[in-house]
Amino acid sequence: MIEFTIPGRPVPAVRMTQKSMYKNKYAKRYLMYKKQVGWIARSHMQGEPTNEAVGVNITLYICGNKHGDIDNFFKGVTDSLNKIVYKDDRQIKEMKSRIFACDESEERAEVEVYELDSARHSKMN
Repeated sequence: MIEFTIPGRPVPAVRMTQKSMYKNKYAKRYLMYKKQVGWIARSHMQGEPTNEAVGVNITLYICGNKHGDIDNFFKGVTDSLNKIVYKDDRQIKEMKSRIFACDESEERAEVEVYELDSARHSKMN
């Protein structure tokens, strides 16, 4: 359905309140990353967001051994795709995420979103 690469260091989702989103440096960085992911996804998207169940594969390339939890990276990307690739991230019924070490110049997130076969999806429920 859609594949794209987000250049630069991936940013994990962070907890924030209405107040902290303007003061917390991690919240600001996360919100900027979500905006970047959204712009990149829009540039690769053809048509309207799908209503179907989807699967998401995310491969992260991160420099160094200090980074966030893999599920927070996944959430950071998938939240960004709401209303762009799919109507809501509750449509995600299959997921895979991996982290690989790399050089700083190669940091990125590779994203693939695909519609699930309706017959296959009905077997899962």
